[in-house]
Amino acid sequence: MNIIQHVYEKFLLAGEKIIKTLDGENTFPVFVEQLEEILNGLERDICTDVLEEVDKKIYSDKQERKDWRVVQKDCERTIVGTFGEITYKRRYYENKITGEKAYLVDKIMGIDKYERIDLNLRGDILDLSTMLSYEKSIRELKREGANCNISRQTVMNTIRKTDNLQTYEKPKEKKKAEVLYIEADEDHIHLQGSKKSGQVKLVYIHEGLNSITKSRNSLINVKYFAGVRDGKEEIEKLWMQVWSYIKEAYDEDSIKHIFVSGDGAKWIKDSKEYLPNVVYVLDLFHLQKYITAALKDDKKTKRALLKALLKQDRDKANEILNQKLKELNLQNPENPITKCQKYINSNWDGIRAYSIYKEQLIGCSAESHVSHILSERLSRGPISWSEQSADKIAQLRAIKANGISIKKAILKQRYDALKPIKLPKQTLYKERQKIKKLKQAASEKIIHLPVLSYKKTFTSLAIKSLLSQSVI
Repeated sequence: MNIIQHVYEKFLLAGEKIIKTLDGENTFPVFVEQLEEILNGLERDICTDVLEEVDKKIYSDKQERKDWRVVQKDCERTIVGTFGEITYKRRYYENKITGEKAYLVDKIMGIDKYERIDLNLRGDILDLSTMLSYEKSIRELKREGANCNISRQTVMNTIRKTDNLQTYEKPKEKKKAEVLYIEADEDHIHLQGSKKSGQVKLVYIHEGLNSITKSRNSLINVKYFAGVRDGKEEIEKLWMQVWSYIKEAYDEDSIKHIFVSGDGAKWIKDSKEYLPNVVYVLDLFHLQKYITAALKDDKKTKRALLKALLKQDRDKANEILNQKLKELNLQNPENPITKCQKYINSNWDGIRAYSIYKEQLIGCSAESHVSHILSERLSRGPISWSEQSADKIAQLRAIKANGISIKKAILKQRYDALKPIKLPKQTLYKERQKIKKLKQAASEKIIHLPVLSYKKTFTSLAIKSLLSQSVI
């Protein structure tokens, strides 16, 4: 095992740089740069040593690798971490019974077959790419000290390969709630190689409002779900994901109403097919947009229409809009007044809900949530997406909005099923003896440094002060 030797060598090299800096040979910025290079090299060496030592352990423990025979040895592999490239050699095995072939050290250490990026770096990439472009994510990684060379293609591939991450913290126990609120909307994105825009859908569920200030509220126990969901199967998948969360977090029998607010889109209304006790509520922001587009500055007609809507007088609302159509003599069926009339009639149940459940409804903030959760990364600025990448970014942003650390989720997903590796006791005993000897040797080497023979120089006093605080 070379780990102890590598640590010792790097320790002495770092000590040498410290002394040169204290003796005026290096400036502090140069020292920091040199120290970072030493530590990155140490991290790479240690990772290589650990992987190769585990490979040796697997080879020597014939009981543990029962039925596996070596096909090839010294097979080299390189993976990229935050401190650079880790290159190690390992053995390639074949199972004598099943015929399966594998690098057993990779399987045991949780390194996937075609994985090029180490999990810690992968977590950092995913975390940054939810906020920044691929190029800016790379620059930010390097600014934060990562010693790795990766491309935009690597960032994109890393995002696309991410799957089945934990979306939210699983509740410890079920809560009782008579009313739940669900708000839904979509963000429109530009798709690569297409003149059509794509839709990224956002659904979030909460228990109501919590007042922070007179003008600002927060949602109680909010959970977000997002992704590119087109077609009946994908819509069903989204609503079933929401229903799975409700079943995990709440006592189903206590729920009397689930108010689903949205802009009238069919996929939102279809929530009643997958969720119980749904009351659809039309988002008044979108209703107001249709009314404004239809009646523009005609305040008198607007007031009359809104009065009819508040009184749930559907006939009167249609009469007002028909009169306006006649007045303006609009024949085109795509005119804004006809669109407004169709919108009101197709969403009449969602409008009536405000009168029937006025004591329980709290409004809808879907537009602002879409802006914050989705648009901020997906649709602001001249950017185009593949459906796959947009879907992954939307899911990752929803996960972050739910308070989940993407990096921790990545590590947990991979390592929960792994077992710790134990080297033979004799090997570990020998290494502990090496550490004792190296500690003693290092201590003697530092104590007898020539610079310490000077009694009152700045350098000798500084080094002696450091030594008095060290634990060698």
